[in-house]
Amino acid sequence: MNLLLQKTTKWGNDILVPFDPESVEAVKELKPNQPIECKVNELGAKKSRSVAQFNLFHAALRVVSHNTFDRNWNTLDKAKFSLKIELEYFDRDSAIVRPDGTVILGVRSFAFKALPHMEANDVFDRSWPILAGVIGVSVDEILLAAQNREY
Repeated sequence: MNLLLQKTTKWGNDILVPFDPESVEAVKELKPNQPIECKVNELGAKKSRSVAQFNLFHAALRVVSHNTFDRNWNTLDKAKFSLKIELEYFDRDSAIVRPDGTVILGVRSFAFKALPHMEANDVFDRSWPILAGVIGVSVDEILLAAQNREY
């Protein structure tokens, strides 16, 4: 039996409660005060990103770079950089202010290890419409092309 539990607080105590309907039903099968042994696997914010998700993202970038004449998007490196600008995906800690007041911001990395799972989900979800718009297709079309490696 697999249970998906979430931590909550009740009367000042931390407790684990069923997270989904399947887990609610599984808990109903337990006897009152029955001890159970479990292994904790963290999900959500600390969950590792999937390689498949990472590969789909980069495949979508390749679809764009191979299907545009826009000089800002026509190579993989340019597509990554342009997307970071569109997403305003800046490293605010690397800001440089020139004497004339001009501010230069570095962009953050899309590297697999640089993005925690939930942040990666947000970045990728915000990226799909931008990437699709660059080549004038729908989000579904660019995702299908990326999945099929149709560059």
